[in-house]
Amino acid sequence: MTTTFLIRTQVALALFVLLWLGGFDFFFPNTFHIEAGVHGLSTISALVIGTFLTHRAYHLMRGVHINFESLRYWTSAATVFNLLGAISGNWVYMRYRGEGGAKDWILSHVPTFHNVMMEFKEFISLFPFALMLTVTFVLFYYGNAIATRRDILNFVGILMLLSWLFLLFGFVAGLTLAKLHTL
Repeated sequence: MTTTFLIRTQVALALFVLLWLGGFDFFFPNTFHIEAGVHGLSTISALVIGTFLTHRAYHLMRGVHINFESLRYWTSAATVFNLLGAISGNWVYMRYRGEGGAKDWILSHVPTFHNVMMEFKEFISLFPFALMLTVTFVLFYYGNAIATRRDILNFVGILMLLSWLFLLFGFVAGLTLAKLHTL
């Protein structure tokens, strides 16, 4: 067995487990299982693609040769999944704010969590879409000529890293919320 085969097998298994966890929400016995399932799959997919793009960002900023055509497709996919995550997050958020929803429970049991963490999460989770949309636009706008522009490559790399950082913050805050309310 080659190292490449082992790495790809590990990635495939990790991706399967992550998507299975997000997709498990579809089978949860509650009234908003569809919303939760779509949100789970889209946010986990956005995080996985964002993590992959952080590795590409490192290469961009170091000046290593990158296949820009492939990178454009990956950033386009990241943009779509971030948008889907934001839309489905707002879909789930209606249930969160609804009467008897998680917000009422959290405000009565741990109000500091809502006032700090959830207010932070509401806004930080929207940044990845805007950042990846900017990255995708810049990559398509400059085309292959971007390879000669170190300043723009660094800018794109930094935006990709920031997008991943905001994705991670929002993801962890969302998991914390889910864990808090199910206790």
